[in-house]
Amino acid sequence: MIQALYIFQSKSKDLLYNKSFQSDEKLEMFDSFFSALQTFVSELTESSTESLNTIELGKYFVIITRIAEILSDLVIITDKEDIKEVQKLIPKINEIIFNHQDLFINWDRKPEKLEMFDLKIIQLILTDKKLIAGSSLTTDQSTLLKSIWEQKGTLSEQLREDLLKEREDLSLQYLIEQNFIKKYEISKKLIEISEKLHDDEKFIEYQTESKSLKDEIKDRKIRLQYYLDKVKESLDYSKYAETYSYLYSFCIKLENFADPNFILKYKTLAKSLLNRDKIPKEEFKQHLQEISIIEQEINEYLSLGL
Repeated sequence: MIQALYIFQSKSKDLLYNKSFQSDEKLEMFDSFFSALQTFVSELTESSTESLNTIELGKYFVIITRIAEILSDLVIITDKEDIKEVQKLIPKINEIIFNHQDLFINWDRKPEKLEMFDLKIIQLILTDKKLIAGSSLTTDQSTLLKSIWEQKGTLSEQLREDLLKEREDLSLQYLIEQNFIKKYEISKKLIEISEKLHDDEKFIEYQTESKSLKDEIKDRKIRLQYYLDKVKESLDYSKYAETYSYLYSFCIKLENFADPNFILKYKTLAKSLLNRDKIPKEEFKQHLQEISIIEQEINEYLSLGL
């Protein structure tokens, strides 16, 4: 089975194209793993001086083909038993690349321009059913990570101690941090340090935690947007009792996402809708104005672009 295919620019090592033959769910679940794998194969192309180079990686092979016409390197990760089939396929992949040279020589980084090229690559791979059915890289994630790190060599004792101390401090922060967004950022740092430490168990553990947090943030973002829409809609029709209900629910959903004082501000504005008869008109108008721009302020504060 072909697990993944990359095209890197030879000089800069920029990734020009990649195609992973994993399910979308696995790509999202193991994005840290695939990122580490991509970095590794990029480093392999940098150290490769031959036009064709094959590197064993556990039960897989990494095949690097230099394509001088586009000043790039084609990298394919395949199951060990399929290497001969893949090597037969490489000239056909090169032919597709040659027919789209301008894409890679003058590429302006617009993904839509790669659509036709991408389609032809997929169609070619699909012609050999054997190359699209088999085990997944993620099944052997721990073994593969160890294989990668073995090729990178050992760390100095001082660097190892420094990284272990940094990870320990971050782990404590992670345990006490209540803000999900900050917690998610810490989890990504823990993954990065575990990779540097060549610690597959912690890498996978923090990767799983990070995915769970990311899902929670995305889910909460959807819920927050729902209440924001309802707040704006009810406010447009001056249905202040409804606005209060939606705004207060919104504040509850902000827990673990925003500073308590920030949440208190909007709870106070929500309560003013119920006590509008006791508030001077100009002050009440100001409250309505603040509520009307809540989405802009919230997006700037939370930075939920995951």
